[in-house]
Amino acid sequence: MSKVGRNDSCPCGSGLKYKRCCLGKLPWDQILCEPLSRQTRYLSLRGKNLFFIGSILDALQIDHWRQDIPYASVKKAFTPVAVRKIYEALVEIWPDLDDYERCHVKDCKGISGLYIGTYEPEAIFQAVTRHALYSEKIYLVDPFLHPKRIRPEYNPLVHPEEHRANTIKFTFLWLNLYPWIQAGIVNFVRPPIDFIPGLHEELIRLTRERHKSSPELQSILEQETDRRVSEMLNFDRGLTEWYMLSFPDDWHRKMYGEYPGEKPFPTVDEYLRFLKLRRDNHPYFVERLPGQDSEFLMETAGANYDLAKRICSITGSHLITDFKVRWKEIELDRKSAGIDVAGWTPFAKALQNSDLKVLDNVSLNAALTLRQENRLEALRLFFRRVWESCRDPEEFSDANAANLTAELDEHVREANAEWAKIDQDLMKWFGAQGAAITSAGLIGFVPAATAAAITGAAGLIQAQLKRSAFKERFPASFFLTIKN
Repeated sequence: MSKVGRNDSCPCGSGLKYKRCCLGKLPWDQILCEPLSRQTRYLSLRGKNLFFIGSILDALQIDHWRQDIPYASVKKAFTPVAVRKIYEALVEIWPDLDDYERCHVKDCKGISGLYIGTYEPEAIFQAVTRHALYSEKIYLVDPFLHPKRIRPEYNPLVHPEEHRANTIKFTFLWLNLYPWIQAGIVNFVRPPIDFIPGLHEELIRLTRERHKSSPELQSILEQETDRRVSEMLNFDRGLTEWYMLSFPDDWHRKMYGEYPGEKPFPTVDEYLRFLKLRRDNHPYFVERLPGQDSEFLMETAGANYDLAKRICSITGSHLITDFKVRWKEIELDRKSAGIDVAGWTPFAKALQNSDLKVLDNVSLNAALTLRQENRLEALRLFFRRVWESCRDPEEFSDANAANLTAELDEHVREANAEWAKIDQDLMKWFGAQGAAITSAGLIGFVPAATAAAITGAAGLIQAQLKRSAFKERFPASFFLTIKN
């Protein structure tokens, strides 16, 4: 391979230039000549994430991932051979505890959040887009189980045909988050239980003891479980539908014949055609292979609270969740937990539960713009001021979500009103000739000579001053760019 240049992207995958990262610390010219199994020991956390995505695409024989590729066509690529290759890559990328600690030490900078909660893509996307507005990074616990932790009779390296659904499910999550990983905002982390024998059992014991000693926690857990079970539907594109679709057609024929009352389909054949369509479009359902009589399917929340605390102590993160019982565990244990020294967790709860609709429209481009324009710190300080002005004395009070929603909404309205005034002033300067430019909000992008010709030099200077000062005076103006 050619020599790594000072201005090249660092081979460790950090996203920085070589001269600002590993130059003088690691001899990448030599490392790149070593086997891949050795190279992975020098990768950053982002580098390991990108390496794993590359390994997934290689196993599936996909040159380039597009989110509009139909589920049905991609699922066919998850052969037992492909599944085994994906898990072999995981073992190669994460060999041991020493390497695990090394790459996390390098990654622990700035404010970051660890999400543990619903692991359906929509819930994760909501958490990522909201909390990326004040956090440099959002960590997710990798849902792929490490083969070293699994007994041979259940191991994906030994029985890959039984892990196709799991692999499809978690692969789609990784690939849909690929742009955020590429941007350096999202990283998947491995749980330390992969590398420390006995830790998993110890953490389970601690969790059971906590719930046993707290009737309040147990009550919240039971209520949340009942609510989530009640929300499970036959055609929810999730676990319930997967279970129903997994029954053979003969079983469905029998059930159709025994269906009481008016049947939902004119004929059983139409019903079976409907099931075929649902199977094709389900995110992770796959037909069983000849001779296959079992399939593993795992549901996860990333980590329980005690494991999440361990990961936060390694990554320097605060916790984010959409589980009521997790928020209560955090509230009860926060003082002795020794994590989140900057105190972002109560705000994270309020923001996660906020009903401000504009927060649902935050795109990757918007999050990147914050960083490229060096406005992340300004928006973070803005959030701090708003939070201090509206929060309940009880930091984890459920009322804080409504308080924060109302306060942010008011700031957005104020910014919108000020922007409208600036537009009115610009209309006076532009006149009819520049009306189209103003209404499109493009004055900041109009070449100086053109703007000067339309408005005159004085009008141009005044317009630019007002517009440049607007973002500083009204940090909530950020939300105007993502409102629609």
